[in-house]
Amino acid sequence: MTNRYRRRAGLLAGALIVVGVSMGLRPGAAQPNPTRVAAASPTIPPNPPGQPTPYPLNTLGPVQQVPALPYPEYGTPAPNVVGTTAPGVPPTVSLQQAIMIGFAKSPTLATERGSVAVAQAGVRLERAGLLPSFSASVVPSFAHVQPGGSVSSSSSPTSGTGSTGTTGTTGSSLGIFPLAASAPTAAPVAPVTKTNFFTNTLSLQLSQLIYDGGRLADSVRATVSGERATVDTYERDLQTVAYNVATAYYNYLAAERTVQVDLEIVREDSVQLDLVRAQVRAGTAPQVDIETTELPLAQARLAVVKAQGAAYGAEAAFANAMGLDANLDVQPIDDAPIFTKAPLSTIPIPPYDTAIKRAVALRPDYDSAAQQVVQAQYNLKAARLGTFPTLSGSGGYNEGSTDGNGGAFRNSETVALTLSIPIYDQGMTAANTLQAQGNLTIANANLQNTLLGLQLSIKQALTNLVSALAAIDQTQVEYTTAVANLQATQAQYRAGVTTLPLLLDAQVGITQALTDRVSAVYTLRLAEQQYLYAVGSNYQSPI
Repeated sequence: MTNRYRRRAGLLAGALIVVGVSMGLRPGAAQPNPTRVAAASPTIPPNPPGQPTPYPLNTLGPVQQVPALPYPEYGTPAPNVVGTTAPGVPPTVSLQQAIMIGFAKSPTLATERGSVAVAQAGVRLERAGLLPSFSASVVPSFAHVQPGGSVSSSSSPTSGTGSTGTTGTTGSSLGIFPLAASAPTAAPVAPVTKTNFFTNTLSLQLSQLIYDGGRLADSVRATVSGERATVDTYERDLQTVAYNVATAYYNYLAAERTVQVDLEIVREDSVQLDLVRAQVRAGTAPQVDIETTELPLAQARLAVVKAQGAAYGAEAAFANAMGLDANLDVQPIDDAPIFTKAPLSTIPIPPYDTAIKRAVALRPDYDSAAQQVVQAQYNLKAARLGTFPTLSGSGGYNEGSTDGNGGAFRNSETVALTLSIPIYDQGMTAANTLQAQGNLTIANANLQNTLLGLQLSIKQALTNLVSALAAIDQTQVEYTTAVANLQATQAQYRAGVTTLPLLLDAQVGITQALTDRVSAVYTLRLAEQQYLYAVGSNYQSPI
């Protein structure tokens, strides 16, 4: 195989630790997974009379892997929801580890490996016709003839007065077993007087195709191209498995982050409720404001339960993409900082023409379609040579016994050239040529269709990647503005200079900013994987 698509593009960024001010997290300290650990949703302490709950700056730390949060978080926990572990599968995996597990476990790849082995065997079988054929045989035999019977000298020893044949001289009272090069004796001889006969024969045969116009050589070249197309298909399946695993990987992280966001929203709604209760106790707000504030808190808790279910479903899909039992608990390692001013590591965006050239050079499925065209071209050339004369050579050496006791050996040698000239083949060559021409037309159409699909996938992937990168900056601005707006509105509400609806609107704004930020980060990660898969560089096998 060539090395045209062996280069590998780097993708993953190292995980960044985010200081969780609102959750009391310290940089570098082990942080529990808020989607799994009940302690990540802190209990709001009771308010002293007349004192509002302080509002800390909101942030989210990186997702960790500590499966302990009950499901559902609000309500009666369901038993046996958390999955089990499997021998040889780590509880936490990086994207590269997850892809390697998928390669080892995928039934699709196992099928393709079998197809590659079959194609390689086909090449060896086709090449066999170009090599000489050499065989040897040693035949000891025993014959019993009833007294008074007679046999032909072409098959068994007989009695007689003796005669000279083309391969040797018979004994004085026995016939011979004629060797391969001897002329057969047509008529039977006198009745035998001996009933048991032993013979020994050694034969060596050598044959070689000398010339057939190149028909067999073209057939070999066609088979080699077919093998390369099969290997290319296998490599594209490797990339497909890697893409499916990466997609499930980031979908699961996004689902866990969504649970984390919804838990944070519950916490913030609890802060809001405590703030309203403080205002009611201070006599600056009516009692109905408490009921009004409890509604979004209940809605936020419902969102947590729904998000938990989606996260467990995403975890099952992630395990399934790796070829594992859907009930296994395998946690991905997050590589996407959510709320930080540090730039999110990503891949460079090339121009469309550059991306197309790279894809044509790297995509195994495009090379597979091109190899199928080459295979069809050689098959057409071979079919057109169906009536071409063939010249082959052969040689043989025979040595066999000539008496009834397996002795008195005589030998013979042959050398021959055979010229075969097809005169009429019932139209088989014309039909094979027509079929091969049709297959070539199909292969060219498939190549063009593969190119069109490649161009479309590159255009869509580049568009999605550009949009995802632009969304990252905008969601950071949205989040920063929403935090400032909520803090200002809370301060105004404490001072009695704004209303509860405006406070709740500010809360909706921070909720939307949290959701948009998480969605933007993992949409970017998915867009990166889509682009790398479209260009054929998300994985290159060492084949």
